[in-house]
Amino acid sequence: MKYFKTGISLIVILLVGHYLHAQWTAPYANSWIDDDQPYVKIGILKKGLHRVPFSALPKGFPVSSPDKFQLWRRGKEVSIISTANQEIVFYAGPNDGASDSLLYRPMSARMNPYYSFYSDEGAYFLTVGNRPGNRAKAAPAPADGSIPVVTHHNEHITKVFQQDYSFGTNYPINPGFWNSYYELGASRTSLVYKDKSEAVIDFKLDDFVSNAGTPKIKLMLHGRSKNSRKLELYIGKNKNALRLVKALDNTGFAAVEYAFEIKPEDLDAEQKSVLVIRSPSSDPYERFSIAYYSIEYPGKLKMGTRQEYLLPAVSHQWSSIPVKEVPLASRMIDITDADNPVLLNRAGDNLPLPRQPGKSVILLSTSETIDVAPAKIREMHFQNYDPKAADYIIITTEALRSGAKSYADYRSSSAGGGFKPAIFAIEDIYDHFNYGEPSPVAIKKFMAYMLSGGVQDKYLFLIGKSVTQNERMVREIPGEVPTIGYPGSDALLVEGIAGGAVNAPVIPVGRLSAVTNQNITDYLQKVKAYEAIEPEEAGWRKKVLHLSGGKTTGEIVQLRDHLRALEPAVQKGIFGGTVKSYVKQQPTEEVENVDIAADLNEGVGMITFFGHGGTLITDPSIGHVRDANRGYHNLNKYPVMYFNGCGVGNVFCNRFNPTPPNPKAADRITLSLDWLVAPDRGAIAVIASSFESFVSPGITYLSSLYHHMFENTETVGLPIGKIQLAVANDVLSKHKDQYNIAYVHQSLLQGDPALRLLTVAGPDYAVQAGEGITLYSDSVNKTIGESDSLRVSVALTNLGRFVAGQVVPVEVIYTGEKAPVFRKVNIKFLASKQVFQISFPNGKDVKSIKVHIDAAQTLKELSRNNNVSELVIDWNLVKDMQVFSDKTLKDNIPPILNVSTGGRFLKQEESLPPNPVFNISLTDDRALPADTTLVDIFIRPCRNDECNFERMPYASNHLQVRASGSNALEVEYPAALAPGKYEMMVNARDASGNEVTQPYRMYFKIVKPEDMQHSLVVSPNPTTSYLRFELKRAMAQPLKSVRYLIYDQRGNQLYDEDLLVPDKKPVMEWYWQPKSNVMPGLYSYTVLLIGALGETLDVRKGKVVIQ
Repeated sequence: MKYFKTGISLIVILLVGHYLHAQWTAPYANSWIDDDQPYVKIGILKKGLHRVPFSALPKGFPVSSPDKFQLWRRGKEVSIISTANQEIVFYAGPNDGASDSLLYRPMSARMNPYYSFYSDEGAYFLTVGNRPGNRAKAAPAPADGSIPVVTHHNEHITKVFQQDYSFGTNYPINPGFWNSYYELGASRTSLVYKDKSEAVIDFKLDDFVSNAGTPKIKLMLHGRSKNSRKLELYIGKNKNALRLVKALDNTGFAAVEYAFEIKPEDLDAEQKSVLVIRSPSSDPYERFSIAYYSIEYPGKLKMGTRQEYLLPAVSHQWSSIPVKEVPLASRMIDITDADNPVLLNRAGDNLPLPRQPGKSVILLSTSETIDVAPAKIREMHFQNYDPKAADYIIITTEALRSGAKSYADYRSSSAGGGFKPAIFAIEDIYDHFNYGEPSPVAIKKFMAYMLSGGVQDKYLFLIGKSVTQNERMVREIPGEVPTIGYPGSDALLVEGIAGGAVNAPVIPVGRLSAVTNQNITDYLQKVKAYEAIEPEEAGWRKKVLHLSGGKTTGEIVQLRDHLRALEPAVQKGIFGGTVKSYVKQQPTEEVENVDIAADLNEGVGMITFFGHGGTLITDPSIGHVRDANRGYHNLNKYPVMYFNGCGVGNVFCNRFNPTPPNPKAADRITLSLDWLVAPDRGAIAVIASSFESFVSPGITYLSSLYHHMFENTETVGLPIGKIQLAVANDVLSKHKDQYNIAYVHQSLLQGDPALRLLTVAGPDYAVQAGEGITLYSDSVNKTIGESDSLRVSVALTNLGRFVAGQVVPVEVIYTGEKAPVFRKVNIKFLASKQVFQISFPNGKDVKSIKVHIDAAQTLKELSRNNNVSELVIDWNLVKDMQVFSDKTLKDNIPPILNVSTGGRFLKQEESLPPNPVFNISLTDDRALPADTTLVDIFIRPCRNDECNFERMPYASNHLQVRASGSNALEVEYPAALAPGKYEMMVNARDASGNEVTQPYRMYFKIVKPEDMQHSLVVSPNPTTSYLRFELKRAMAQPLKSVRYLIYDQRGNQLYDEDLLVPDKKPVMEWYWQPKSNVMPGLYSYTVLLIGALGETLDVRKGKVVIQ
């Protein structure tokens, strides 16, 4: 979470790029596909001629009519060189990233033509059509033999840097604000130049033809700090002869391109030169980097030494190229139009080349034909996509298809909403809608196509991971369902399409960053449980937790007050909920833990966090939901979570490991994703910013979210994805600055967008469970039996929607030996909870108190099953009490937990022999079944959060649970642990779910048998009345007995005793109490350790003072 100044000091930036954006309308990128034809996809990684033998094509691909072979790239047919000799020869090249420009604002902001963000592999499609395919044509012979000879070509020296990213997400010095779309020429670059360092580029113009033209340099630079600067370009024959070419103005992290001519004096006699780039800025954080440089100069044409030649424009219609040194087997092809190459035929030692006056030519001369690897040849099965066939669209990977299928099956069922789901593999979407090139562009084009009939009631659910932190991206983005940009934005995948406004998503979109099918299964089980809950069982959803942080007193107060201002929306709106707040207590940079386990486990509908955060932590810290020491187990009571904290929603940084070696591991699963995908606990949905969070736009977004979730009659109860759309439109209609726009883009919904969260379709009145009816004496000084009248307290709840002004009739019935006594009360403003009291004469015969809500059934409710509650009373039991309710009988007492080994309790840091057996005992005031779910044992091989706790499954660890009386149980844990340091944690609960007051935690060591030494401690010293001997045994050195002797100062023996050593106890204790005739003074002791054969293994001696 970050702050920026508001008012006149806030610079509202309305970038032109917001409006100069890509078009996503027809014709769509799949218009070239004929679904009735077979296709083969061919992957290309290098420029040049390529060969695919017919035999390498998939079995069943028709090869009987090679004249009908067609080759396609990016929706255009490519002319094949040859299909002779049972092979296909064609010119092809890798992916140049051209489609990346669709993700930039404006599109022209893609300034680096040499770098592709996502993919290097060019995609070509071979098919068999119903007409002859295009073939490369041969150039005609010149009519006139007198043709001007070309003696030089345009030589290029290009260096592209890819060591770093221009926005530097790994650096503390960064823009501080990111849009999710690409801008400012964002690109890979060199490492940064800082601390007054300069970039020095030495180069040489080999075979430079000085009279054929002027050499030129073009380069692209990036600022890498927030300040403005002058980037000075120098060139000269050496560093001592530099001239200033230009001082380029540059601000922040923007890119700047510049081209200039190299003068003759810039070159030495060997045509060498040096380019120097400096920043004279005095800013201590000044940084810059280089994206690329390209040097173009006229070079002597030496055919045969390379593959491609750029021939300068001429004014005539033919050129002659000397090819004497070119092997006769070489092919020469005009590839100026790479999709339509022209075959050239040599005439002796010359190559006639037809020209278009005023245009340059790219000439390919090669004897190499690259065989396409079999792995790069893949059979395709294009299918027709019907935009109207599905209203619930799932995009996933092939690896996750089985899990996605289960999810789609549920969504199509009546329990799941009766949707018309359809699953689309991301690989197919690349092929259909981005010409086979991996990129989020494909998803956006696909969604534009699926909405081509108009924006309908549709949902998009992305199932799969995406990694867009540039430094962690993998080329070709394998196994991903990509988002747009970094910070990642799924909203931009459906923004501005189907006639929608710029920046506004047009349909709900959510993401489940699953990496396994089990992740999908676990989440689906949570969704099923959430949607199956009956209204009368969902009262816990009306509870909202507010957590606020801050590092200073001012921040703490500000964030607390922001959330307080939202409480009326929860409490007094249609939702009619309750709010419980946790506020950070100490104004410090340190993270403060907050314990919300009791609230979460009891059930809360929403948790809202407003404070500082990161991908792995929040402040105040709630931890990962699978952190064993947190004690979270909220089965079937899953909240929606909202985080306003920097990067809490960033699931695009390649952190997906739920069991890392330690909590600080670089791949540890992000906090928000852990809460979402953890089985049987955690959250049902998470909304959080995928990167930086700012207070002002954050509270703007959150205020709108609360309004639409809790107050607005048109949006309360809608699916969460539609509520997000309403929030986006609300924010965008009122705010045009880049911060609020980015907040809309980067507010990531993790979870199913079709989920109806916190649903309250109508009121649902009930008597509060457990202690809804309470019987009191008429004063604190009397018992119920002594009272003249009895007070009855009734706690009512509204588990559903709050209807302002609605009066709820309540009838309270006192039943005793005589006729029942009735009281009627009308309750107003029952939003969530309300308690009222009523009195009855004490007939000292009360048998029950019954409460009946709306007995005449005048109100429309979600359920009437909870309108009646009765407190059954045993007069002989309650007459001596002052208060009685169901809570009196309810089990609220936590059990008692003890852990021992060898019949004794451990001490912190104690050393234990190999294979210790731990005995866990649990006792309670009620019956305890021998149930494995009541005791959880966790072990971790470290301390201080250097690694994670791992739960010890009962079966695989040979844990045994048995009853120990009716109110106790015991668990025996034979710990097969290797030597090392460990921490044990034991959580336990009784049959009613009451947790132990505090989990048991203990550090201990397992030592090697040979490292175990007998240890003797004698205490206290000095002493007055006794000596305690504690012998810690080395189990590798068995003892039979211990003999101890006491002597006075003169050496007189006062005491001598032999003690047998228990077989299995690692610690033995005994006491010596001096007799009354032992005077104060100095005494000595001797302890002999006797082995199994009666031998003395060790002798310990010492002195003690008796006072």
